[in-house]
Amino acid sequence: MKKPPLAPLIAEIPSSRFTSPDGTEPRIGDVVQLDQGFTFPDGEPGCLVHLVRKDGHLGYEAMAYESEIGPDIEA
Repeated sequence: MKKPPLAPLIAEIPSSRFTSPDGTEPRIGDVVQLDQGFTFPDGEPGCLVHLVRKDGHLGYEAMAYESEIGPDIEA
């Protein structure tokens, strides 16, 4: 099975654009899994991203602008 692409966050994500089951907040440098791409209401491209912990549990899910995500890295 192919692993989802990974990329670092390169900008802060406002609290209005993420949810977290355990209170984890997105931080610059977090390596996140890239999920579904979409277009924000302002017309800018975005991506649903997930921080998945080493134990497989979800840290957070966020809606990020593409400009807030760094280049894909090897898994």
